[in-house]
Amino acid sequence: MLFMTVPTAGHHAALLDELVRNCGLPPEQIVIVATKPDISLPAGVVKVEDFGPLNIQRWWSVGIDEAQRRGADVVAVLNDDMWVTPRTLFELQDELRRTGAAVASPSRPGERVGLHKRWLIPYTPKIWGCFWLLRVDSGLRPDQRYVWWYGDHDLDIRARRDFGGIVTKTVEWEHLHPGEGTGRSDALAAQTDRDAETYQQDYARIITLTRLANTPKRWFRQLRGTAAG
Repeated sequence: MLFMTVPTAGHHAALLDELVRNCGLPPEQIVIVATKPDISLPAGVVKVEDFGPLNIQRWWSVGIDEAQRRGADVVAVLNDDMWVTPRTLFELQDELRRTGAAVASPSRPGERVGLHKRWLIPYTPKIWGCFWLLRVDSGLRPDQRYVWWYGDHDLDIRARRDFGGIVTKTVEWEHLHPGEGTGRSDALAAQTDRDAETYQQDYARIITLTRLANTPKRWFRQLRGTAAG
């Protein structure tokens, strides 16, 4: 059964209402994680409260766990400022089931559509942190050491390296306010820097090999010539 979960602090109430109306799921299969008290939510949805310290990975996990308790085997994880059609989630779910991937996400412009597994160098992310679907029985879960950013990169790498991969598909969707929260908050910008340090520690080899793979060959020739001289 397909569920959707959305964490929200109530800043995009009208967009959240529209998302709930248009996503194609009944309200009882939509878990909203309220991260602030006294916010207005769409009627009929499952409400879970988490007023603890800021951590979007924890909010994702809270929503996924609640959906699983209610019978979900696939959970769509979205921001509260998204636009989708009534078919979007189901088209991605179909690809998830067809391929056995751990995660499905909309394709990125100019990149190959389909199943992505194991090959990570040079690394480019396939997942969109604002919109992805998780196959619950895959065992993959967000890492709560990442508080605000880079948790989607971590999920992306682990899904492709250790689990069933990520499948991408071209679907209709839009993220209406990308980066808005981070851009308006010095605290979130600082947290992003701390998350970057965690990511660099966890994936130093992938980052280094990607940098080398993306270095133009002429630089290698120059370096080799310098070493020979």
